Amino acid sequence: MSSLDARELVAEEITSKQLEIDIRAEMNVFEKKFGKLYKLKCSETAEKFSGDKEVILEVIENLLSNAFRYAKTKVEMEVFFTSSELQIRIKDDGVGFTVDKQKATELFYQQNVKDSLKHSGMGMYISRLYCEKHGGQLLIENEKQSGAVITAVFHRIA
Repeated sequence: MSSLDARELVAEEITSKQLEIDIRAEMNVFEKKFGKLYKLKCSETAEKFSGDKEVILEVIENLLSNAFRYAKTKVEMEVFFTSSELQIRIKDDGVGFTVDKQKATELFYQQNVKDSLKHSGMGMYISRLYCEKHGGQLLIENEKQSGAVITAVFHRIA
């Protein structure tokens, strides 16, 4: 755990087009693995975001893994991209969070006992930590109809 806290961010320029390509590749893997559909909305812009691409992609992978695991049929992602802020919003059509939503970002949290056989319960914790290292945050909500909505916010780093 201390290595996560000590991890130094490495700033690099990230374009919306390259990020979309990386996200789509990840979503294709999860779509095949879980047999659920996805929708990706990523508007192209000439602006460039300065952030740790490896860390951002790790957060995206963690959040997609959860979304595809809990979705009934589909996962939707929207990417909001400016030079100063990057927001990744992921929504699934599952049951959503059944307990205090903020507990989901605690270390080793698992919503379902059966989950302990499939994952360690560290993904949301790591995602929150990495968003905060980028000066951002991890926002957790339930959709009004059904499903979870997670928004990872990253601020520009130098």
